[in-house]
Amino acid sequence: MRLRREVCRLTACASLGTWALVLAFPGTCRAADAPAPLSPEALDAFERRVRPVLVEHCYECHSGEATAVSGELRLDSLAGLARGGSSGATIDPGDADASLLISALRYESLEMPPQGKLPADVVDEIAAWVGELDANFLTAADEATGGDRRAEPAASGPLWSLQPPRRVAPPKLRDASRVRTEVDRFVLARLESHRLPLAPDAAPRDLLRRLSYDLTGLPPSAEEAEAFAADPSDDAYAAAVDRMMTSPQYGERWARLWLDLARYADTKGYVFQESRDYPGAWKYRDWVVAALNADMPYDEFLVAQLAGEQTAEPTAAAPAAGFLTLGRRFLNNPHDIIDDRIDVTTRSLLGLTVACARCHDHKYDPIPTADYYALYGVFASSEETVREELPPGLADRATPVEPVVFLRGNPGTHGPHVVRRFLTCLTDAESPPFQQGSGRLELARRIASPDNPLTARVWVNRVWARLLGRGLVTTPSDFGTRGQPPTHPELLDWLATEFVDRGWSTKRLVRQIVLSTAYRQSTVADPGALAIAEASDPDNTLLWRAHRKRLDLEQYRDSLLTAAGRLDATLGGAPVSLTDGTGGERRALYGFIERQNLPAFFRTFDFANPNAHSPQRAQTTSPHQALYALNSPVVIEAACGLAARVAEGDASGDPAPHSRAAIERLFRNAIGRSPAEAEVEAAAAFLASSAAGDEDAVAARSPWSYGWGKFDEASQRVKFAPFGHFTGTSWQTGPEFPHPEFAYAHWSAGGGHPGSSVDQAVVLRFTAAKGGPLRVSGRLVRRSDQGDGVRLRVVSSRLGQLAAWDLTHGEIRLDPPVTTADVGEQVDLIVECRGDDAYDTFELVVEASVESPGEKQVVRRSTADFHGPEPPLLDRWQQLAQALLMSNEFLFLD
Repeated sequence: MRLRREVCRLTACASLGTWALVLAFPGTCRAADAPAPLSPEALDAFERRVRPVLVEHCYECHSGEATAVSGELRLDSLAGLARGGSSGATIDPGDADASLLISALRYESLEMPPQGKLPADVVDEIAAWVGELDANFLTAADEATGGDRRAEPAASGPLWSLQPPRRVAPPKLRDASRVRTEVDRFVLARLESHRLPLAPDAAPRDLLRRLSYDLTGLPPSAEEAEAFAADPSDDAYAAAVDRMMTSPQYGERWARLWLDLARYADTKGYVFQESRDYPGAWKYRDWVVAALNADMPYDEFLVAQLAGEQTAEPTAAAPAAGFLTLGRRFLNNPHDIIDDRIDVTTRSLLGLTVACARCHDHKYDPIPTADYYALYGVFASSEETVREELPPGLADRATPVEPVVFLRGNPGTHGPHVVRRFLTCLTDAESPPFQQGSGRLELARRIASPDNPLTARVWVNRVWARLLGRGLVTTPSDFGTRGQPPTHPELLDWLATEFVDRGWSTKRLVRQIVLSTAYRQSTVADPGALAIAEASDPDNTLLWRAHRKRLDLEQYRDSLLTAAGRLDATLGGAPVSLTDGTGGERRALYGFIERQNLPAFFRTFDFANPNAHSPQRAQTTSPHQALYALNSPVVIEAACGLAARVAEGDASGDPAPHSRAAIERLFRNAIGRSPAEAEVEAAAAFLASSAAGDEDAVAARSPWSYGWGKFDEASQRVKFAPFGHFTGTSWQTGPEFPHPEFAYAHWSAGGGHPGSSVDQAVVLRFTAAKGGPLRVSGRLVRRSDQGDGVRLRVVSSRLGQLAAWDLTHGEIRLDPPVTTADVGEQVDLIVECRGDDAYDTFELVVEASVESPGEKQVVRRSTADFHGPEPPLLDRWQQLAQALLMSNEFLFLD
């Protein structure tokens, strides 16, 4: 009921004309009759976690290589796995326990493989993958692997991404009136061929807001927005671009893109008994920020991260080793650590899934297993070094490793020797192997070479996707056969060659894109072309309008702090917690990232999975996001701070309910614009309305409070102080436990423990929301037969002590006399030690009921009713501020 009332209250609060309150973050929905394709994550998990096991243990009998396919079951493609064999379906998507494959691997029905049961952790990995599949798997897997065919690489010609980018001239146009940069010529040429125009330019406020979030991750100030609205000329816009690109916040924003690719985290994951922290990880994060702010050429940026200790400035590049060394530790299994480093290097920098060749030649791309182990030899020849106050480093071993192929990925089964060298699909036959130490520096230079057809394309595409909301290649970390071809291949090649020819400057690339008309157009298409565009290009691949974007986790949290006037703009430094209140006002970039236990806040708002390279973030819509906005202390504190800024702007310090100026300040500080006349009138009416709904909100709050205090014999009343620290499972005085002064004093869900003297009793306080006859009942249990026991008193704030019991061991029933309570009356259940607090842990379950005409309030104190801190009740100004911070206009970029 409480949630329903809060939703209704804020929904009513939000009826302010042209902007809308959202209770769930909107997203796009797929048509009901169009099954979603198999996700890249599901495909990647199959290649990395499932196929290697099938190759080693099942292909002998269940693949095209078998003399006779046993049971008509082919396990060498996703389609075969989805179809099953003569025994029926192999997989029940989403239900591992009901899947024949898992039952057979567990030896519950069939016993496979017949030569011996697989280790439990291997079976659990496959079961987890099956459990993550959705109902579309059977159709999507068949489509993903070509139906009944065993999928093979396309043989129609060489892979487009492995061909050198072509330097093409920007196309000529019939109408060049909308051209601002050469980028527009490529976009308009495609649109002309489909008889589609660009959308009109975005409104000045929308454009500046989009630009500010894209370049700095923060909203523009109201003053900046008003100045640009007054002069939205190309010169004023270019000046805004230059100002934002030279701000320190530019590097902070763009560093987050790179940290997602680099699977950055501040911890190692599960590593037995050693410390799980990477103490110096944040130095790598700060190095990335500084490098992007300084516009370090991208080729140098890459070389520093792969082999910085071998460059001309090893000290300056020292933190950059974190790109390779800050991954998951895999229980310190060296083979998995190296596999992770190969994966993050090749997918992040080359857009190739080389790690798929660990157990077999790549299923689709021209990457043989020998290529994988050539790179394996490079990283196996590099040993990790521990450095104080820095991320772990890498140094070449004195004697390089001479790698061999591990047959089917098994390090105990050696195949032919290979040499340390670059990928054969990117070299000619005469290319020599690596000869300098481990070969890591040579590898870095081959990746960052102007002759490499992938590196510039991959990075240019990532930058385009960050700015335009969709990549020219929509599979940004897979430029292979299974990836999507570019929607504008000539534009991709032109941007890539320009990027290299102009010194690998990321800032220049960004500026080139954001100055274009394609970037600056509205999210609302030209009305005359809308019907044609939606019919011929519903996904907007041709860019006939801008893509609407939702704020990501970092932008959302930082915007809340900005609206409240509380954002700390300090650059760099050690990580802080964003979830326990100690992170204060730092930007979300500086939040501590716990790899093994990513907090719910991060997961709720689609933060990148730090366990592996993340090419792009998901965008989900869930009720948890709306509930967070309704109840999170971060949002509520931001609303209170925003309302306080309105009061500070008023000469009297107290914004009047009908003050137009105060309402305008609230809108400008929240969403960067002045309200329309209808919004002013609706807001004024809300502020002046009665607070009848607030009474229901008060009544719906928990009547129980947890604290400590002392019973005063003279006044027969309790001196109460609330506990100030909640651990997630108990209320206590502070984070130290036992506390140096209050010892074991605390309340938990089922009971608690008093402090070391009668002056430090623990108090459970009930506040009556209604008036009428009051009944209190329950039971007190003390299980220990040692010590001198506890005393429980029931004390009314109006009548004094109602009853008292002493308990040494066992259980007593509580049955104080029935009395009458007034609205707001407090009844304290105070538990004291009787001299010595040893062994005084107790259990206490209480029920309180207040009968009023036609209604009875019953509250049981049990495990399910125990609660942590409750958000404060908001006044009308704070409610209005919170509604603005939950609006579509706050959460989305047009």
